[in-house]
Amino acid sequence: MPKGDSLHRLMNVTFLIALAMISVGTLGSPLVAAHPSTASATLTEWSVPTPASGPWALTLDPSGKCCWFVEYFGSKLGHLDPSTGTFQEWVIPTPSSNPYSIATTVISGSLAVWGTEFGADRIFMFSPQSGLFREYNLTNYDSGVTYISVEPPSVQVRVWFTESFRNVNGEAIYDPKTGNVTLYEDEFPAAVGGGAYGVYAGSNSVWFAGFSALVRWDRSSQQYTMWPLPVHGSAVGRLITLDQFGEPWYTQGVTDGNSTDNYVGVLRANTTLEEWQVRSPGADARGIGMNPITQQPWIAEESQQAGYGMIASLDPFAGGGTLVPSAPATALSGGTPVALASIPSQVVVSTHIVTPSVSLISGSQHGQFTEYAVGPTLPHDAIVDSSGSVWISEPGTNRIARLSLTSADFALSATPPVISLSQSGSGIVAISGASVSGYTGRVSLAITAAPRDVTISSFSPNPLDISPGGKVSSRFTINIAPNASAGPNTIMIQGTDGNITHEISLLLMVTNSTSPFPSTGLRCLIATATYGSDLSPEVQLLRNFRDNAVEKSKAGSSFLIVFNAWYYSFSPYVANYIATHWVARVGMRFVLYPLIAFVYAASKVYKGLQVFPELAILASGLVVSCLIGGFYIGLPFGLLNRRFRLTRNPNAKFLGSLLVAAVGAVMIGQILSSTVLLMISSSLMVLISMLLSAASTASLLSHKKNLCNARRGKDSGLQDDECGS
Repeated sequence: MPKGDSLHRLMNVTFLIALAMISVGTLGSPLVAAHPSTASATLTEWSVPTPASGPWALTLDPSGKCCWFVEYFGSKLGHLDPSTGTFQEWVIPTPSSNPYSIATTVISGSLAVWGTEFGADRIFMFSPQSGLFREYNLTNYDSGVTYISVEPPSVQVRVWFTESFRNVNGEAIYDPKTGNVTLYEDEFPAAVGGGAYGVYAGSNSVWFAGFSALVRWDRSSQQYTMWPLPVHGSAVGRLITLDQFGEPWYTQGVTDGNSTDNYVGVLRANTTLEEWQVRSPGADARGIGMNPITQQPWIAEESQQAGYGMIASLDPFAGGGTLVPSAPATALSGGTPVALASIPSQVVVSTHIVTPSVSLISGSQHGQFTEYAVGPTLPHDAIVDSSGSVWISEPGTNRIARLSLTSADFALSATPPVISLSQSGSGIVAISGASVSGYTGRVSLAITAAPRDVTISSFSPNPLDISPGGKVSSRFTINIAPNASAGPNTIMIQGTDGNITHEISLLLMVTNSTSPFPSTGLRCLIATATYGSDLSPEVQLLRNFRDNAVEKSKAGSSFLIVFNAWYYSFSPYVANYIATHWVARVGMRFVLYPLIAFVYAASKVYKGLQVFPELAILASGLVVSCLIGGFYIGLPFGLLNRRFRLTRNPNAKFLGSLLVAAVGAVMIGQILSSTVLLMISSSLMVLISMLLSAASTASLLSHKKNLCNARRGKDSGLQDDECGS
């Protein structure tokens, strides 16, 4: 058994005091649709050419295709092209290196594969295009280097990994000119529990599955935030991944053939863990991957000591999950830079074509999980591609496998996944239906359960017309009564086409000034997908302005009703695309940077006038609207109009009169306390101020050109470059 697995027995993990568990019955994730208990799947398996090499960890390439993997016992790096059954293998230069984990990225337009060498205390970078293998010696012997992750492509290549024997994490910053790296190693705080396995690197924050806590490291603050995991015997945190909403999902397990101390969980709203127990004894939960279509978690149950192997999908609605409050603690990080020179080698590829075996298997229900038996394969990793197929490493039988559901079905999901609303507040939720395995049909939606003191509007539209491979959404509004009880609630939403029925639950947090659940509001989905986490400084700035300024006033909260209905009609799809396409993610950062600066300026205006909140939101709203209109509309239109004389600029005086009227209507709405009037007038005020600013900016940019044209009529000797042509 590898050293990383034996660590469960060798180390005496000190856990934090167990938190009181709140059993909430049917509470569950609103993201996953239940599949029928008779779900069937096709299991396709390819034998790795090198016998007994032990395919360990695997990952998709940056385009989302399968797949790259490491061979733990064979000390090799491998690639499978499933369309042709072609395997490529490269021998890692260091003998008995025992590669443990793998990640891919793009450097200067070329694919780069990063990995860890558990048996050699090294990390490596491999370029398939050139065949160049670079290895880097870590600073300590027997460090237990395990999992690795690479930040989304940006100006710098940042690679993160864990050293499980030393209670340390490492960051390697790669220099493509020299091939060397600058290494930062930092010891985890004591609250992490003695070390970490899994790591997930985002743009501005990095998540770790600590032995006894979930850990987030933030670049802006240079500190750790730690959420204690519930204590389940000797179980430790294993692997971690993020869903499209930026919420971390994790596995927590133990290597024991008789134990049921295996769990899958998610951190909700940065305050509460929701977890589901894997009830099969000896499941030994390992890898976890998110289905990008349904955001459904899949788990590899290695089950080595129990003598079986399973791949499981989570259905949180068969009895629900358990909510466990988890109060975070913080600690500063450190680390001294160390320069590491690479050890370069040229490696030669060997190629083999393998014919796969194909079999049909059925899923069986065990509690909240549908489990697919794959035999004594010891499945270690599970990742899901863009089509929803699950890719599995099987070191026990020396295979790479693909599990594809064959039953046509639909999946329901909710955006946002968890919604916090204050007493007397309201919010909009989008329910999406996605086609699974070629499903097509009409799905009717209905609310089957809702708490008292909560009223819910009708779905619009209803039913959902789902086409093969498609995804459509419907919206409804939640209104909270002034005297509603604070705390967690469940809203159940049912979808049926007459033959298939699914029910999902939406977790609703009702808050007041003394509620233990903070009001996190709706998510800034596009910004979260762009910057990698809803806790990045950029996203926090946008969210804080919305939650602590706009929502605090009658006019602002009325405007948000209209804005949210518009924004959440398309943002989930844009966010999903950005999250899975790094080029779009990098490009969107440049698009959003001016917006962040404008919101920062507006927040300063609001702060200066916050003793008069309605005046403050009116002034700050006009500031940010004018800046957005001038930059995003007026600047490009003015430059184009200046160059090509496309059309005349809009009448600024007329727009100014409309703006005065809209501001007046907002004031009347305030006096009358009319939400409807405020919704209309505040929206018009924002739109008109944007148009007025855009027209003024475009007019200023065109003004010099107009003067030059007039002068050119009088002075034929005026050169074009004097007019800025």
